[in-house]
Amino acid sequence: MTYHGPATRGSKSINLLEPAQNKDALLPASAVRYDFLNRNVSVPAEKTTYWCEAFKKPSINTKQHLVKYAPVIQKGNKGVVHHMILFACYTPFDESLLERGYNCYDSSKPDTMIGCGNPMALWAVGGEDFYFPPDVGFSLGAVGDPTYFILETRYDNPQQRTDIIDNSGIMLWYTPEIRKYDAGLAEVGTLVGDFMMIPPRQKSFQISGICNSNCTQAAIPPEGIKTFAYILHTHLAGRKIHVRQYRDEQLVDVLAHDDNYDFNYQQMRWLKKEKTIMPGDSLIVDCFYSSTDRASLTLGGIATTEEMCVTYIYYYPRSEFSSCQSLVSPRDQFSVLGMNESLANFDVESTDEPNHWTKFLQNAQWTPSLTSALQRVQLKGENYHICQKGDASQFPELPPLISKYPSYVGPVKDRVQDCLSSNASTVSTTVSALEMTTTTADNSANSQVKGFTVGIIVLFLIQMCI
Repeated sequence: MTYHGPATRGSKSINLLEPAQNKDALLPASAVRYDFLNRNVSVPAEKTTYWCEAFKKPSINTKQHLVKYAPVIQKGNKGVVHHMILFACYTPFDESLLERGYNCYDSSKPDTMIGCGNPMALWAVGGEDFYFPPDVGFSLGAVGDPTYFILETRYDNPQQRTDIIDNSGIMLWYTPEIRKYDAGLAEVGTLVGDFMMIPPRQKSFQISGICNSNCTQAAIPPEGIKTFAYILHTHLAGRKIHVRQYRDEQLVDVLAHDDNYDFNYQQMRWLKKEKTIMPGDSLIVDCFYSSTDRASLTLGGIATTEEMCVTYIYYYPRSEFSSCQSLVSPRDQFSVLGMNESLANFDVESTDEPNHWTKFLQNAQWTPSLTSALQRVQLKGENYHICQKGDASQFPELPPLISKYPSYVGPVKDRVQDCLSSNASTVSTTVSALEMTTTTADNSANSQVKGFTVGIIVLFLIQMCI
């Protein structure tokens, strides 16, 4: 075997327990490929850039179903392209934007972008091709379906190079063979912004986003929706993410969980079994962060060194359920941190650094008592909620959504570990049986058989518990 050499080595995160897909059966022969690709983007010399380009739908005049999508990463740019999201636009769109790109979150971004907040396809570092289930597809070309799309590409350029040109994007496959259900995609978790705070030197700090029952009651049809895939997202400090489902103040299910979150593995993951969300259910997204290697406060934001707590959920049948997120009251956080009096000299709305309230926090002395106070308010303080449709409008029938972290929600447990512990007797009984049936002859061979058998049982239990 030829030595691979120093220039052709690397690593890739994978999930050995990911449910298998019969991909050949999921892409019909009638499927047509269409590409949304960036057009010679000169990546800015910034550590993090969110770049947006606008596109028009393929030339189709009848309903089709999107059944697969995949990333196209320009050669040499794998370390630069962090993620891509294709957003659908459900409001009037200015076609002049089709000729240019722009910074997605710059203050000068076009107003027409506001109605382009409904994600349709997502890819992130570590991800691969995604196939929709055999009876589900994302609708294209029908009356009411989007005509225009925004491709958001996040570029990581830590060396702030000026010579990077990119044409990466997303390939779609659509077919005229209409499937039984139209797919939808919903975002749940916390709102992204400065008011998400993680103190330094913390082994584990919890931030939670709440999708409350008022929102699902308004957004989800009476028969409910079925989830079939999800993608979890934090940045570098994230360690664990759990998405729990409650109904009538009782835990119904854990929709998604990862107790060993890897920033370099952000694959859209299939559920082994579809799960039903009913109107009136609450979804709690709990994210746990480690900041032991950080000397200052970490805030929420779009940069890699900032943080997020978001989960995207694919479901069917498609409904108005698009965005259901929350934010712990800034005033509650300021109060427990003893900042109310000090804030008299700070303009909370100002982005001018000398007057910005974050300046106060960065200079704070993060004692254990101060850190504990901030953690308490994350789990006890008021939360402001948003409940949005695909066009970014709010549900008009909903009152102002303000609530506390539900008192009936218990602490997050290591679900897999609890399951394995409860089945530990199975392994013990098997080992005892093997001891009784083996003889002292050929102890080495017997040990190998016993070890192999126990290993198979443990792998089976892990697969059962996830």
